[in-house]
Amino acid sequence: MSQQPPSVTWQLRAGVHLDPRYRNAVLNELHEHEERYSAPAYDVDTAAVLAEALDARRTALRWAVPMALLWIAGFLFAGWLFALYAAGCAALSGAAALRPARRPSARVTAAALRVLGGSVLAGSLALAVAGARTTDWPRATAALAGPVLIAAVAGAHRAAVERRLRFIGSSAYSGSTRPPPVRGSGALVLADQTSALVVHRDPTPFLGSGAVLDSLALATEVRGRPGAFDVSHALARAARAVRAVPGLATQVEERFLLPEQEAPPRGLSHPRTEGLPDSIRWLRIVSRGLGPRLTTVFVQIRRDGPVLFVQQVTCALPPVRREFTAPGGPGARLVPLGAVPAIPGQLLAELAAWPVRRARRLSSPPAHRPPDGPHLSIRELAAEPDLPPLAAAEAQRISRTVHLLVLDAVRQELRERGLSAPGLDDRWQEAYGNTGIYIGSMSGGTVATGSQAHGTTHHTSPGPTTNPDDDSWEDDDLG
Repeated sequence: MSQQPPSVTWQLRAGVHLDPRYRNAVLNELHEHEERYSAPAYDVDTAAVLAEALDARRTALRWAVPMALLWIAGFLFAGWLFALYAAGCAALSGAAALRPARRPSARVTAAALRVLGGSVLAGSLALAVAGARTTDWPRATAALAGPVLIAAVAGAHRAAVERRLRFIGSSAYSGSTRPPPVRGSGALVLADQTSALVVHRDPTPFLGSGAVLDSLALATEVRGRPGAFDVSHALARAARAVRAVPGLATQVEERFLLPEQEAPPRGLSHPRTEGLPDSIRWLRIVSRGLGPRLTTVFVQIRRDGPVLFVQQVTCALPPVRREFTAPGGPGARLVPLGAVPAIPGQLLAELAAWPVRRARRLSSPPAHRPPDGPHLSIRELAAEPDLPPLAAAEAQRISRTVHLLVLDAVRQELRERGLSAPGLDDRWQEAYGNTGIYIGSMSGGTVATGSQAHGTTHHTSPGPTTNPDDDSWEDDDLG
């Protein structure tokens, strides 16, 4: 029986254990800076990922203490031999840090660091073995015993991580097992995810939805009684039209995209959205593609005097990185064996950063900081860098379908209110004609498609003939 693919939440929970850089980024965004609003996440339980990141950090710190004691003992008893071993571990840790990078230069640097680190470790082992036969045998013995004990601690940490990954992937895991420290920041994250108010920084209003693939805008004059057009009714009609199409959208909801300069202090209660201007009011439409890919369409309808604005932005979010997607069946290794040599350096770096983080949090409590918008999305950070071609085509199809439904909903709303917008009608006919196949006109034996298509011909010919001098068929124009 084939294994079911893991959920995106499971993959990100695994990611905070498998990639220390990703774990630190998650905690820095969601826990260390509680004054920041969290970016929207449509297929992820962000609070659960935060809880798992905190658990992963505690696990790393527990194993970092004996690791640090072994390193201190190694420097005391083995001296320069252990320093050589430490240099090899540092090179391997640098290679592990560069491993997720996609740039060719980073990949080349990581490969060079792996070769260098392995060579230095092998050299330190050879020197220790050679020194064991001399009068310096106590130092050589310590130089051999230290790395063995360090490898044992690294292996034990790896086994603990694998046990945790198997547990969170099992049916026994539930959100009620989250540790108490996550309640403060986790509750704030949960409030952000369920609020209709989305706070953002100016450069990234659609953070969390992926890369912007398409942007459509329309401005047209509305003729009729001023004030007869209601944006709320138009958005509601558009939302009903999208929901009526089977399989098109999994979430259709109104959201207010508020710049961080105007954001209220972050809290557990949902901020009120009454009285907010239509300029920050959007209809958010989330559609799931094949696999863990998301297409999100933002639609805004607003009126400024006699001018009606319809704006649409389409974003696409790639699937989760491949190294986070291994389901880890029975007997499978979730943590690669090649990652063990880099574990000592990672644990020591975690231990060294702990007092710095604590001092920063005590010197500047989050409650005393001004509210801020999200700086990154933990879902986007865990995504592949590029969108597959088929997924991009699927996102374009969803965008065009939503565009047609929205334009049709606005036209119907205007008509029911006794209003008219000739420019909107022309745009709707143009978009509708370009998405289907319709016979516009036929002349001279030519088939033309589209509501405004036309066909002309200079010469009709059955095609290429056996006469090599007859190229009259190339003059046909079917445009």
